[in-house]
Amino acid sequence: MAKQKEQAAAPEAAGGMSGDPKIEAVKQLIFGENMQKYDSEFNEVKALIKKTRTELENEINDTREALTKMLSDLRSDTTKKMTQLRSDMDDAVQDLDERKVNRKLLGAMLQEVGQKIAE
Repeated sequence: MAKQKEQAAAPEAAGGMSGDPKIEAVKQLIFGENMQKYDSEFNEVKALIKKTRTELENEINDTREALTKMLSDLRSDTTKKMTQLRSDMDDAVQDLDERKVNRKLLGAMLQEVGQKIAE
């Protein structure tokens, strides 16, 4: 019978939510200072968890911002390099066109010179 009372009281004691002033008074008599000590330690642990969580959230946000900036910089650099490559390629194509034109002109001039020599 005593076991049943202990088992019935155990969930209430574990939760600390009995609400009955008589039970609270008995708990205070039985546990006394230890209960206050446990409450104090529990509150310290809760505060530490809250502080750690806040620090981790701040670190995650800082990391996210840093990665976003790095990605933006990478995009900008890639765009600049692509623009430069296009410009270099356009210059190379223009240079090839000029060389091709110069060969045609040179060929035409040589033909003209050959005809004048033949005359």
